[in-house]
Amino acid sequence: MDLTMMTPPFNFPTETACFETLFQAKWPNGFICSRCGHRHAYQIHTRRLPLYECHACRYQNSLIAGTVMEGSRTDIRKWLHAIFLISRTDSGINAKHLSKIIRVTYKTAWLMLQKLRHAMNQAIDSDLLSGIVRVNIAHYGRPHCPIIVPHPQRQPLFIAATMKETGEPCRFKIKHLSKEYLNDGLVRRTGTQLFTEQHVDQTANVDIEYITARFSPRRFHRLLAVAADAGRWINLTFHGIGPKHLQTYMDEYCYRLNLTLRDTPVFHNMLRLSATTAAVPYSVIIQKLACSYY
Repeated sequence: MDLTMMTPPFNFPTETACFETLFQAKWPNGFICSRCGHRHAYQIHTRRLPLYECHACRYQNSLIAGTVMEGSRTDIRKWLHAIFLISRTDSGINAKHLSKIIRVTYKTAWLMLQKLRHAMNQAIDSDLLSGIVRVNIAHYGRPHCPIIVPHPQRQPLFIAATMKETGEPCRFKIKHLSKEYLNDGLVRRTGTQLFTEQHVDQTANVDIEYITARFSPRRFHRLLAVAADAGRWINLTFHGIGPKHLQTYMDEYCYRLNLTLRDTPVFHNMLRLSATTAAVPYSVIIQKLACSYY
């Protein structure tokens, strides 16, 4: 990876420019007090980060409160750079490269990326599939003679999409399938039911079809191609991922892919998402990674 090419798309020459950018992302229609909802505030400049004191209730609203950056001592400019780098549709970035580019420790870079990926996970899970929905069993990892005995490191997935009437997929989800929902390689009914409950909008009419047999002649090849591409991206960018972290990176892949299919700028969407998603503590990140199956 050419580190010299990894520069932000906008110029942030000062901290003030960064603060203004984050302010616009957090309050695109102007300041709103998080306590009383009032629309006007005084700005306090005596802190490292600006505070906004509500005219009505006098509550002081921090610029990074309620964002993925809350509690972080890392400069806002480095956060904006990290948001740009993770939003790149061609490659994404791993913690090793991020730490070199923005000049932070590996641990800090890893935690920043995990917080950003948590925001992406929240966005993916809240964006339910609807209308015509197709779901196919897929796998991550090398086959290792799958017809005879599945390799223990070969991870089962559900690749799903909302389909246009023309048959083109327009919104994807890839979810790591817990092996408790498998029986000799076949998906139990409880597995498909749980996926439907968690990831499909059932408030409207839904045409949903599952293909859970790996070699079914009716399998959805376009969905399987996307699952394979996600696996190649993970292997290229992160040099392979174990089951503990797999869901996190599948959500990142789908987040960028879905925005690209909608012709939505990924950086601007990621900035807005980062400014409106509450930070997740380190302990919660570790707990979440320990049970990343659905």
